[in-house]
Amino acid sequence: MGGLRRIGAGWYAGILLTFPTLIGLATLLDVLTGGAVPRFETAARFLSRPLAILPFAFFMLIFGPLPEELGWRGYALDRLQARWGALASSLVLGAAWALWHLPLFFIRGTYQHGLGLGSLRFWLFFADLVPKSVLYTWIYNNNRRSTLSAVLFHFMGNLSGELFTLPERAELYKVLWVAVAALAVIATIGDSTFFHAGILGLVNAVQHQVPLTLIIMDNGWTAMTGMQVNPGTAD
Repeated sequence: MGGLRRIGAGWYAGILLTFPTLIGLATLLDVLTGGAVPRFETAARFLSRPLAILPFAFFMLIFGPLPEELGWRGYALDRLQARWGALASSLVLGAAWALWHLPLFFIRGTYQHGLGLGSLRFWLFFADLVPKSVLYTWIYNNNRRSTLSAVLFHFMGNLSGELFTLPERAELYKVLWVAVAALAVIATIGDSTFFHAGILGLVNAVQHQVPLTLIIMDNGWTAMTGMQVNPGTAD
């Protein structure tokens, strides 16, 4: 799976804070457009009984993030990236991830069944998974393909969603913010090699004299380009 040492120190902020931040932005936008401030009753209940969150969080980790990420990111993603690269792999895996959840909408007692088959929350649930898959790949690739980083990211997404349940319109805003975050990842060259995806885009921009802002992040490993062998891997 990969230990904690494989996760860059600075990346813990992204793993732990991305989903709470997106929920906060969605809540703010909803309030600014006339929505009521959510009560966040689950979070409030744990504030009065802090230790009660421990078994709740353990349950959230074991039934979802841990078994799913051993399959999605721990097994499937590398094999997809070896053939198609990061973006296409994220989209394929996101679609498969969405279809995998579909039967749960027919099983009473599941979270998905409670959303309601065919409801707006039903469609938002599926619309959320594909751009979210891009964020998972971003986290995974930039932490030396650490499955643990994906497990923790998934855990924070599920835990944040349970603690801070959003009204329907705010949930729509959250999905939009997830899509914006995914587009930001796609639009940023996130590796230190400039081989493959990076150099071709730069050459094309220079040829057509396109004004742009280039953000260079030295991650010490290839990200968003499919984990192919390249000078940055010393292979």
